[in-house]
This record gives sequence, C-alpha cells and structure tokens, in this order.
Amino acid sequence: MSKLWMYHANCPKGEIFNLSQAEKLEQDGWVKSPALLDLPKEDNAAKMDADQIERARPEDLVGLVKTMGFKVLSEVEFEAEMNKAKFSAVPVTIESFSDEELIAEAERRGLKESKQAEGQEGEHDLDVLYAQFEENPESLTKAEHVVLGNSLYSLGLRENMKEDTLIEKIKSAMNGAE
Repeated sequence: MSKLWMYHANCPKGEIFNLSQAEKLEQDGWVKSPALLDLPKEDNAAKMDADQIERARPEDLVGLVKTMGFKVLSEVEFEAEMNKAKFSAVPVTIESFSDEELIAEAERRGLKESKQAEGQEGEHDLDVLYAQFEENPESLTKAEHVVLGNSLYSLGLRENMKEDTLIEKIKSAMNGAE
C-alpha cells in the first residue's frame, strides 16, 4: 500500500498515512505540504534569555534586533539619516533669507564689496598702490590687492581669495600688460 506524508496545524512536522486515508484527512484540515499551513513565525527573541543577551557580542545583538523587524544603523548612517530628514523637512529657498543675511553672505564671499572696502577704494591712489606692489607685494592688504587688481586690470578679484593667489594674478596681469 502507498504511503503519504500529511501535515496539520497540530502536527506541523507531519505523519505518514496510507494513501487511501488522504481524502478524509484533507477534510479534517490535513494538507500535503507544510508550506500550506498557516503557522506563526518562530520568535527568535525567545531563544535568548537575559543572561545570554548580556554576554552576547554586539554583532549577535544586531542580528537579534534585525530578526525582530527593526532597522539597525551605524552612528554614521544614523547621522546621515538625521541630516537627510532635517533638510528634507523644510525646503530652503532664496526667499527664506532676509536682505541683511544675503548682503552679509555676498560680502563674505567677496561678491559684493562692503561699504568699508568701497570707502577704502577712493582713499587709495592707484599709482601709490602700484609702486608699493612692485616694491613688495606682501606689504599690501587683501583689500588693497583687490582694489589694485580690479581697478587696473579688471581681474574680478575677491577678498575671500588667498593672498598668494591675488598676488600671482596681479603679477600675471602686469607681465601680460608689458
């Protein structure tokens, strides 16, 4: 006689029955595959008691928490997620800044000369600055380099540039003009 494995919620590991009994067993809730049973998932958290959790390695605890359905992030990943959430919550537009903040930022970047620099420009005699630059370029301030380079050569220099860069650009313009 042919035999058949059958499975039931009360017997998920299954039992062997005669093939002739299959029809009656199916009516009683038995199935031909354990995959067809609607059984609760095993709880992995129950496999570790408090003492085992205290002695467990961090990797094991991360695995345990992941099996519970939680997402586990490293500190770097967490910081990235927080920053992403912080910046995605409030869209930043140019309209959200005050005029004073925009002017201060433009001055900081050297895109707009401050009133102080505008006042200095009129005070400097370009011939004096030029002569002083030829004698010792490092003796000029950044503001004076900017005034000299922009007034004589229209170089588009800004005060947020490095002093060495300003000097090199002015020297290149001087050599090109000769």
